[in-house]
This record gives sequence, C-alpha cells and structure tokens, in this order.
Amino acid sequence: MLRAVLHGKAGRVEHAGQSLSWRELFKQREDLLTATFFSRLPYLSDNAFNAVLSRLIGPDHVKQLSTFVTVEFWPRLTEWEARGYVEPDVILRFERELLMIEVKPPFGGSQKQNQWQDQMTAVNLEQEYLEYERIYFVALGNTLPPSLTIDPQLKRFAPMTQLEWADLRRLLQDESIFTSNRQDSAIRQDWLEAFRLFGMLPAVPSWKPLLDYAQPLDLVKAHTQLSLIAQTPTQDNWAPLLDFANGLILDHRILVNNF
Repeated sequence: MLRAVLHGKAGRVEHAGQSLSWRELFKQREDLLTATFFSRLPYLSDNAFNAVLSRLIGPDHVKQLSTFVTVEFWPRLTEWEARGYVEPDVILRFERELLMIEVKPPFGGSQKQNQWQDQMTAVNLEQEYLEYERIYFVALGNTLPPSLTIDPQLKRFAPMTQLEWADLRRLLQDESIFTSNRQDSAIRQDWLEAFRLFGMLPAVPSWKPLLDYAQPLDLVKAHTQLSLIAQTPTQDNWAPLLDFANGLILDHRILVNNF
C-alpha cells in the first residue's frame, strides 16, 4: 500500500466532504504514519529491533525485556469505570512486559499529560493486562509537556520516556544497523519514504565520520603551519564593486523567483 501511495496509484478517498488522494490523506493522518512505522517493527532482525527499542525506552531497559510476542494498534480499554474507554495508539506485547506508545504527529496536535495519565490508569486496570510484570510508557512526537511523575499506585510502570520523530530519523541514518540483511534495509527505506511523505525533512547528516577522521590529526601543528603562510592582503576597498552595482537595473521578480 505504501508503494502505491508513493507513486500515486492508490486512488482517491472521500474524507470530510472532500475527494483526496491517499498521498494527501497520508500527510494529514498520523494514524497512517503510526501504522506504517510500527507494523514493520516485528519484521526487523533482532539487532535492528533492539536498536529501535533502545531509542524508545533506553538500552538498559531493553536488556531486561522478555521475548517479543505481538504488536497491537489502538486497543480499546474499557474496564476503567471513570471513562467509557481509553485508546492508546500502540502496545507492544512481550511475554512479561508491555510497551505502550502514545503517538502525535511531528507537527500538529501536541501531547497532553492528562491523556498520559488516563492511558496509564486504564491499562493498569485492564483485566487482559493484569498478568504483565512491567509496563513502559513512551510519548512519541510533540512532547512539549514535561515528563509525568508516575502515580505511586501504578507500581508496575517504569519512568516514562519522551522522544521526537527526529530521534528515530537520526537512528535510521546509521546504515550499519539496518544493512546487515535485505529485510532491514527494505524496512529502513520504507520508513524514510514515509517520513518524507509526511513532510519530515531528512535529518542533518552525522558529523561522526568527519570527527573520526580528524581525531588522529595534529590540528595544532597544522594551524601553526598555516599561520606561517603569507597572508593575502585583505580587500577593504569596496568602491569599485559599489560603482558597478549602482549601474545595474535589477528586476525584483527575478530575485523572488530565484531565492
């Protein structure tokens, strides 16, 4: 489906009284981005899977996780009497742990502390999840509110974590994690395409290769040698350039179109 959307072959859909292409709709609905990212997560190799989890909850917590079981999307939690239902975006099930994720788009609706609290309370009371020993909660995207202090009654919860989509984009820059086999490489490419489709610009390239290259260099010695090179006289007389520019007729429309 993602490939069809990317190439404009997915057709159109009626949404809010408008006929939209799936490409246009994808940019407006974070649920599509959520499904595209997390539905592919179970297909990663163990190393790549753990790398993503480490970015979500930290490597120390990942080492304590039991075997992964399945991923659930928008489960409806109904056993908290104070609310009709609560619907977190994603729950990753392990044999003894749950990882619950509340997703917001990279721009648009922001995270809310009361929503975090409601989801934690609801999943803690849900009969289906009572057997799990540890619960991790992640707020992904637009995490402007400060981290929520866990209610002492929610004893199974680890301290929550917050991160932005940019953190996941930076992780995907490390090709060595995702190129050990074809499936990881293909999933990485799908994720990068989905990020671009949603309007997220590519992350700034890592400086690590340059820093690794520069580390053995003697930069102090190089600076000393450069300082011994004869300096070119500084140009401080701009009169000839100004005289030339004053004679030009510039069309502001050309400037607007090119900058």
